[in-house]
Amino acid sequence: MRLRLRLHHAGFLGIMATPNARGGTLTHLIMLVDILLILAVTYFLLIALFAVAAFTARYPSDKAYRPKVSIVIAARDEERNIRSCLESCERLSYPADRLEVIVIDDRSTDATQSIIQGFADRHPHFKLVVAEPGSGKLQGKTNAVTQGIDRASGEILLFTDADCIVPPHWVEETVKYYANKEVGVVAGFTYLEGAGWFSCFQATDWLVLFTVASAGAQIGVPLTAVGTNLSVRRQAYDDVGGYRKIPFSVTEDYALFHAVVSTKRYKARFPLDRGTLVVSQPCESWGQLYRQKKRWFTGGREMELKIVLAFGVAYLLSALLIITPLFAWSSAYWLALLLKLSADVLLTLPTLSRFGKWKLLPCWPVFQAYFFLYVLLYPPIVLFRRDIVWKDRRLRNQ
Repeated sequence: MRLRLRLHHAGFLGIMATPNARGGTLTHLIMLVDILLILAVTYFLLIALFAVAAFTARYPSDKAYRPKVSIVIAARDEERNIRSCLESCERLSYPADRLEVIVIDDRSTDATQSIIQGFADRHPHFKLVVAEPGSGKLQGKTNAVTQGIDRASGEILLFTDADCIVPPHWVEETVKYYANKEVGVVAGFTYLEGAGWFSCFQATDWLVLFTVASAGAQIGVPLTAVGTNLSVRRQAYDDVGGYRKIPFSVTEDYALFHAVVSTKRYKARFPLDRGTLVVSQPCESWGQLYRQKKRWFTGGREMELKIVLAFGVAYLLSALLIITPLFAWSSAYWLALLLKLSADVLLTLPTLSRFGKWKLLPCWPVFQAYFFLYVLLYPPIVLFRRDIVWKDRRLRNQ
């Protein structure tokens, strides 16, 4: 005898089952849908919190604050990009007698060093540092940045990359937050400027990442920062022992950020501030994008449990949204998917509105598909493969 069971709370249209043969399967399907809904609601509430927090990420500041500042830029084989980067540093409005630009040639094999030297010859506050080989914890970019910091005399250290262009008021709009002596690190947003859908969804991805990081700092749970637009108080850097004491990481920017905020003596600021928006370039190929994301996820292995748990919600929700239709379709599934997509749209609104980047909206469906894939694929990859390649160097987290 068959028994027709209607699962109203899960939204099934009707499943035919015998009490004994189908009972276990039915129970598992109910549990699967229930878990999917719980994760979707949790994800939506979490993302809504992040979106509101990022949009309200404003902090007390003092635009009259003028400390000595050192900009530190590491460059390896960057002859295509370094000139534009340094020209943007030439246009900075911060007083030259309170500013130094330290550019480290990380043993380039192209014309990078001669380009840097040309700027140093024309501007007394530009300095070329030729990196020596590193060892131990000082590997790759970490080694180059450390040697640049060793030559720096600024009270505030600002970091960007050789393929970035900084805005004219970048320095004063960043250091104004350091008027509060409790602030140890200030991060800013980076926008990827490029043409086509491949650049568009990368730009959206970065803005989403920075929105979450900005929200975390606003609610007192600092999550991460990226070295394209990062600064630290020199005293805070020295207090944690600098990179010579910080465990080596393939994401040296996150390692420094984490070391400073973990002391609990310093606060982090991550404002959604137009005046500090740095422009960089997207990856040019899927291979470059794969290596970039792998490096980020590999460095993320050292993230605190609270960050891993937050990401775990997104991971499990994405996995269940793919798995559930293989077993059963239900109205509950479509509700969970709607909550997920609505939350992701909500997360893009603070940056799109504040920075006026509404042109990214048309590529949002492509970004969403890409987001699903890398959230699911990269954690297993980095779990078993910790080696990464950066600038033709093979590095490995210790």
